Amino acid sequence: MQKWLFVAPFLLLLNACGDTNGGMKAERKALAERFFRGIYGCEPSVVDDLAADSVVVSYPIFKQLYNIDAFRGREAVKDFATGFCSRWTNAQFTFHDAIAEGDNVVLLWSFSARFVGSGTSQPGQPPLNQEQSWGGITLYRFDSAGKIVAEIGEESTPGPIERLGVKNAAN
Repeated sequence: MQKWLFVAPFLLLLNACGDTNGGMKAERKALAERFFRGIYGCEPSVVDDLAADSVVVSYPIFKQLYNIDAFRGREAVKDFATGFCSRWTNAQFTFHDAIAEGDNVVLLWSFSARFVGSGTSQPGQPPLNQEQSWGGITLYRFDSAGKIVAEIGEESTPGPIERLGVKNAAN
């Protein structure tokens, strides 16, 4: 009987410290933020670290800018990230919220950067060397191996937080 007096509290402590999936949710949130920062902050090598071979990245503006709905595959996503970073500098990110459930993470974010050009003049292009800001909501989907298989987003100017008039949102 004395043995159980010692074991029972130990088992309760182990159960209380158990993950119940909270650790995985926090890890996936961190990975989604790292992927976002890498793609839009000029570290395209993050694609090799975090993305599945068949990764898909899609935002509505891709149709207007690139005449495609999505970039598909690691190489295409890395090329997109490299091109993005050749046009934008001094990227600043704010993650206002992150929600993880199952294989999905949703980030609510704001972004600003200075436009340094694309080499060609395009309609609707921002003025050179001017800071631009926008925000959005992005869904990341992970596969069973923990790799990102999809980044699907919506962006706008002003972003969701600014439209709501929220000041000093948490980073």
